[in-house]
Amino acid sequence: MSVHVTTTIRACFAALRQIRSVRRSLTQDALLTLIRSLVSKKLDFCCSVLASVSGSLIQWLQSGLIAAARLVFSEKRSEHITQLLRELHWLKVLERSQCFSVPVPA
Repeated sequence: MSVHVTTTIRACFAALRQIRSVRRSLTQDALLTLIRSLVSKKLDFCCSVLASVSGSLIQWLQSGLIAAARLVFSEKRSEHITQLLRELHWLKVLERSQCFSVPVPA
């Protein structure tokens, strides 16, 4: 799973770098749409499988989500992220994986 997580994070940060280069010419709605389509979708892919990975891999995925939230609000790395995630109505990666996991019927 570490290869999958590494590939996913690389793709997320590559998309964030591209979005950052055009951020000033976008409205906040357009910026959010780009982030949802290029970053959030990658983080949500196979999320139910990621519920069982180690904490360090979850932290890597969480870093991509945090970077996206900071890009939306133009916040520095030293600012707290919890309030930003609440304003965006975004769940943390572990919470997302729990939402997407479907219980197996007995």
